[in-house]
Amino acid sequence: MNKKTHKKKNKRRNKNDGRNKENAGAEKDKTAVEDGKETGAEDKAAEDLCYEIKHSDVMGRYIVATRDIEPGEVIITAPALVVGPCSGCGLICLGCYRELEESHLTKCSGCKWPLCSNSCFGLGKYTGHSKYECETLKKIPPDYKNMEELRDSYHAITPLRCLLLKKEDPSKWCALSEMESHNAIRRSRGDIYPMNDRNVVQRLKKWGLEYDDDEVHTVCGILEVNAFEVGASGANARALYSEAYLLAHDCTPSTSHTDHERRPGRPLTIRAAIRHVPGDVISLCYAYTLQGTLKRREHLAVSKFFMCSCVRCADPTERGTQASSLRCPRCAGSVLSTDPLRSDALWRCAECTYEMSAATVKLLLKRLTDEFDQIDANDVQGFENYLTKYRNVLQPNHYLNLSAKHSLSQLYGKVADYMIHEMTEELLQRKIEICRDLMKVFDVIEPGYSRLRGITLYELHAPLMVLTTRAFERKEITKENLRNRLKEIVRYLRESAVILGFEPRASPEGLMAGAAQHALSKINTWEQIIGKIS
Repeated sequence: MNKKTHKKKNKRRNKNDGRNKENAGAEKDKTAVEDGKETGAEDKAAEDLCYEIKHSDVMGRYIVATRDIEPGEVIITAPALVVGPCSGCGLICLGCYRELEESHLTKCSGCKWPLCSNSCFGLGKYTGHSKYECETLKKIPPDYKNMEELRDSYHAITPLRCLLLKKEDPSKWCALSEMESHNAIRRSRGDIYPMNDRNVVQRLKKWGLEYDDDEVHTVCGILEVNAFEVGASGANARALYSEAYLLAHDCTPSTSHTDHERRPGRPLTIRAAIRHVPGDVISLCYAYTLQGTLKRREHLAVSKFFMCSCVRCADPTERGTQASSLRCPRCAGSVLSTDPLRSDALWRCAECTYEMSAATVKLLLKRLTDEFDQIDANDVQGFENYLTKYRNVLQPNHYLNLSAKHSLSQLYGKVADYMIHEMTEELLQRKIEICRDLMKVFDVIEPGYSRLRGITLYELHAPLMVLTTRAFERKEITKENLRNRLKEIVRYLRESAVILGFEPRASPEGLMAGAAQHALSKINTWEQIIGKIS
């Protein structure tokens, strides 16, 4: 599942004026655009904006709605300022960021650095391998005899692209420079500054490129704090956007976002996932929503330099989902943190006197997570066995169980021995059960028009359709029951098609949107048998 990093905006302010957009919860058109078209939204007139910028001592600069915003409505569309490889990525194409095999790569005709092909769509573009980058790298040819060293050099590519903007595109450099770097916090930690010094500062010096050390560290900080992870289908990239980093963080986000790698400027589109009214904080999640509070807050503290205290994080039940709850070995009740905003707080059963120390909980979760990570991505039985094995340790909606169910929801019906039309009715019912379990949680932690919801709605329609068709063929269903079932399936498909229709057509989600539309057209043929469905 695609995990994104995000951040926020600071404009024309003193260097010490920036804040993280944490704790958003504490302060208080649906037609998809086809790929390849200009976005036309980068320069929205001020009167067309649906938000305004606010400031608080806790959140710094953030945005709130100034009018009603409907689900699916575009809030921000912004072209990228810079795009480049993620820190610590493998061997990838400098144009499109796809992973490369050592035996199947093309060397750029100019600088000899790796590309997927001489016709890569990112060649010559500032969002890919630009001409000015190529000229710079000509003096630094890669050593293909030392692939480990070549991979390590990717740490410095995106910071270099930022630094090149100072001369090549001053307006983008100016916009980038307004972003928060949290240098003081980063310098006080013993891990980040030395790592950036080794992987970026010293490497640029080794390459003979003269940049001020503090400026390089600032660029690294801006990337760490503000970058979005972008790309799909094997791409591994991060990007900075001039407006998108205004959004506040919340572990129950009110927006969704999509990047369009094939459009000029590789714009990021942020849409409302739920309805907003004037004064609502517009938020996104910088962490992975299908994680528990301990993991989310740890990620945010390490990578975004703040401790989240949003409504979800402050609630031991995670808004009633029990996404972090363990199962009490004495009474089967829920074992919860007594204070989720303290990582060292005691855990206690809500029904009896059973207690666990925070250290014990963390050791248990590490062991269970390590075991979960060993399951092959296509191993249906492996995920089912995991759910069974720990049914007396984890509550049903614990985030590790949710991850297993999320994988199963997409594996059932699509992998060998579990193809949808070959599945038994018992397995079809299992897929339905899993999808419905997920939907109950997604409706709380990623409500509205979220990618997770769109995918799960599509997965839910398939077993329902197969079971309905089989019942009809066996003449075990009345026309009225058939009509009601088809109405339900049509409802799921329509919503899935709308949500996933916002994604690029060639992406997995975009292809799923097309499949949903095709399934709807096939269902329409049932009307010849039973009359109008809706």
